[in-house]
Amino acid sequence: MTKKKHVVLLGASVGHDWKIDSLPERLAQNSGANRYGFEFVGDYQFDKTLTLQKILQRKQNRPDAILLKECAAYFPGDLNRYQELMKSWIKKCRHAGVIPVPTTVVPVIRQQSLTTRMKDAVKHVMGRPTSGMQLEKIGQYNDWIRSYAAGENLTVLDLEAAVRISAEDRSLRTDLHSGDGLHLNVEAYRILDSIVVPVLDQAFKRK
Repeated sequence: MTKKKHVVLLGASVGHDWKIDSLPERLAQNSGANRYGFEFVGDYQFDKTLTLQKILQRKQNRPDAILLKECAAYFPGDLNRYQELMKSWIKKCRHAGVIPVPTTVVPVIRQQSLTTRMKDAVKHVMGRPTSGMQLEKIGQYNDWIRSYAAGENLTVLDLEAAVRISAEDRSLRTDLHSGDGLHLNVEAYRILDSIVVPVLDQAFKRK
């Protein structure tokens, strides 16, 4: 019997609520899911360097691949720093013989209420980030992830593409959030479940 590939999802709250460790059970009809075992490791800040190092230094239950996932809550943020951190994590994974699988960030909904627009107007005058700026920066980061991964011959788990409205409107579908415009509901996670195995299959083929 072939040993299952162990895959760690390194993320924060959206990753936690995914309950990825039970993904093979949810995809029982997909025999491919049984090739993988999943584990979630949480680190509730953008810089996950220390947690990643602990995972890579394990003597037991060491991963074959790591899904490097960030949350919309950390945006707008410092994009240059975010990019440099992701580059360093990918390098650390490769040095340790673990396949890095960067993910795009799940977007937030596009706030259209009068209250939100008024608040954004005040924030704009004060030089503070607006809700529209959050989506813009997430889009810029995701574009960079795709471009950088292509240059490094890496496979991307494109969470944004799976749950956005369209290629033109890259905000989160309004039927897929849990009520706060950021966190996901059961249907959203069902969609994300469906894209994991094909992406992992591709990542291991590229190894």
